[in-house]
Amino acid sequence: MLELEGEYDLDTVPEIDRFLRRTLGPLYHQDHLVIDLAGTTFVDSSFIAFLVRLASTLRARKRELLLVRPRGQVRKVFGIVGLANVVPVFETVEAARDSLTGGAVPVIPPAFAPAM
Repeated sequence: MLELEGEYDLDTVPEIDRFLRRTLGPLYHQDHLVIDLAGTTFVDSSFIAFLVRLASTLRARKRELLLVRPRGQVRKVFGIVGLANVVPVFETVEAARDSLTGGAVPVIPPAFAPAM
C-alpha cells in the first residue's frame, strides 16, 4: 500500500512514477496496488491521467489499482471526471484489501458518492 500526502499536479506527478519504480523495482506493475489518498489535498488532470494509465497497465497484467479514502477536493474531482467508474474507490483500506482477497479481477467498483 502507498500513502500519498499533499498536492499532485503536472510538476509532482512524475515524482510518483519515479518513486514507485525505485521502491517497487521489478514488482512495479506486477502486483496489485492500493493507494491511500487520505492525506492528499489537491489533484489535477495530470494526476487523474496518471491513475488511468497506471490502472490500464496493471489490468493488462491481471492486476488492480485501488484507491482509498479520497477527501475534499480530491473526492470532488473524482466525482466530476467519473474516475470511480474506471478505478475502484473504497472508503477504507480494509474494504480495498478484502476486495482483492476474493481473487476476482477486475474488482467491481463499489458505489461512489462524490461528497462525504
